[in-house]
This record gives sequence, C-alpha cells and structure tokens, in this order.
Amino acid sequence: MYRSHQSLIPLLPCLLALTLAVSAGQNPTFAKPGKPVPPPQNPASLGENLMYYTPPPLQFDTAGKPIPNMPNLVYQANAYFEAGQKAFFKNDMEFAESYLKKSIECRDKLNKVREAKEYVTGVNLLGKVLRKREKWEEAEKYYRQALSMATQGLGLDAYEVKECQVNLAECYEKQSKYKDALIYYKTLLATAEKKYGPEDPDVQEYNKKILDLNIKGGNYEAAEGILKQKIDFAESQGHGSTPATVKLLDQYADVLKRACKMDEAAAAEAKAKSLKEASAQ
Repeated sequence: MYRSHQSLIPLLPCLLALTLAVSAGQNPTFAKPGKPVPPPQNPASLGENLMYYTPPPLQFDTAGKPIPNMPNLVYQANAYFEAGQKAFFKNDMEFAESYLKKSIECRDKLNKVREAKEYVTGVNLLGKVLRKREKWEEAEKYYRQALSMATQGLGLDAYEVKECQVNLAECYEKQSKYKDALIYYKTLLATAEKKYGPEDPDVQEYNKKILDLNIKGGNYEAAEGILKQKIDFAESQGHGSTPATVKLLDQYADVLKRACKMDEAAAAEAKAKSLKEASAQ
C-alpha cells in the first residue's frame, strides 16, 4: 500500500539541488534526459572563479613530466594575479603574496618566453609586497627572473628591462650589497647616457647613486675620482665658484678624510671656505 523508503533514495540528489536553488533565489533548471546541466554563470571575478574552477587533468610526456596546458595556465595566472592585486589594494599582504606567487608559478610552467610584459608586471607587484614584508632576498630572486624574462622576450632596450634593473639595484642597496647594486646602476647609467645624453635627469640620478654607493661601501678611491672629475668639469665651464661646486668641494673633503688623506682634505676645505667668503662679500 505504501511505497518503500528505498524508492525515494534516487530522488534525494534532485530534491537537494532544487532546495538549494530555491533558497539561493535562483530559478531551478532541469536538464533534458541525456544532457548535462549547464553550470550557472558566476558574475564573480577571475580570482573568485578560481574557487569553482577545476583545471583539466594533467597529461604526461614519455619521460613522465607533466605537459603544460597553456590556455589553462594562462587563465590561472591572470586569475591569481587579479586576486593578488585586489588583496594588495586592501593591504592584505599575506594573501597578496600567496596569490601573486601562484600567478608567477603558472607562467613559469609554460617553459618558454611567453607574455613577458605580464610576467614583469606580476613580479613588480609581488616585489612591492615582498619589500613591504621585508623579504628582500626573495624579492631579489623574483626580480632576477623577471629581468631574464624581459631581456629574452622584449629585448635589451625595453622599458621593462630598465624597471627590472632599477628594482634589483634598489634591492641590493637595501641589503647593503653595494657592489651588486653598483653593477646595475652603472649599466643603467651607460644606457641612459647613450640614449639621452649627459644632461638627462636619469643620468644625473644614476651618477648620484653611484657616488653614494661607493661612499657607503667604503670605496673612497672611486668616490674621490668621481668628485674630482665633477669639480674639474665645473671649473672648466666657468662654474668653479657656484654654490653647487662649493658643495662638491665639501663632499670631496669629507671623502678624503674618510680615506685618511688629511692634507688633501684640508686643502679642499680651505678652497671651499675661500669661495664661500668671496661669495658673501
């Protein structure tokens, strides 16, 4: 007279799906026999969609290594970057670091120079996160990867190459690796001088950095040579008594003192003093 409870068991999944759809405010959809139900369109961002995205199964080559699935990896790289970027702007650095690293990992698995600009963009943002978290060595590692990618994929003259070199130089300087920082600033200086000439603001900035790093690193002989060259050039142009040149003389005297060249330092100080007195009259 009554149906067995067992006859209702096959219907339980359908009833559960119907209940969930109604409670979520959605209109339930029923598939035709033999056809799968299309997944609901999720208006969420790429990063949020990762929670619902199931990557295709890995395929392996004859050596047993996984074969990268490019469309899948590019999708995931972009999605992870978007999620990390949102976390960065929300000041959630731990979450941002995690997702930006996953984005870079996806691009690394492509095993070729691909989307170099996107790669550098991802590393630049990850670098900002790592620097905020005082992870300088890790930032350095990623910046080196980005420089390699930019050089191969975009060429030595690309702006992204300059970005990577500046980032690396700053990273090395922060870690007191002054010799390594100098290598990149000298490269940047040579490129800027060749492209824009000696009066370019970048050239002036790189020259200043190179001088400061030589002083910080205790390479006083190099710093002395740079300052003497600047003073000689200013004097040859008739600017030997300007405030800028006087400032160079003071700096020159300080470097000579650090190098224990007291007589030369005293001469530079005396010259600077006489120029100051002359300008005051």
